[in-house]
Amino acid sequence: MNTSSEIWFAFARTFSVLFLVLALLIFTFYLIKKISTAKGVKGGKDFIKILSVHHLSPKEKLVLLNVLGDTFLIGVTPSSISKISSFEKDMDFLNDDNETSPKFSDFLTKKLGSSFKNKGTDLLGKERK
Repeated sequence: MNTSSEIWFAFARTFSVLFLVLALLIFTFYLIKKISTAKGVKGGKDFIKILSVHHLSPKEKLVLLNVLGDTFLIGVTPSSISKISSFEKDMDFLNDDNETSPKFSDFLTKKLGSSFKNKGTDLLGKERK
């Protein structure tokens, strides 16, 4: 027949083993995270940089990325991500006005050339001021 003290001893032993197993599991995950960041799997240098984002609608946007020196224009929708164009050389994003933040429209104008500028309208057909 079990006495009251034996039941409490078994209860304490069960929870101490459970605590030990959980502590070992957390320590193992911590070590895995430290080892993976040390080998460069995560963190370190920024290999992918977001240069600019242009929202077309609430769920659709164009994103200009720099990946290891190459520039990519991608389209992002809720159901897909598509590469639209790639540019092999680095682009100069500094405006002639000495503004610090690049504008997406300036980049597109630079890439499309002066064909739209000569007509005195922007890409949507609105007259420029």
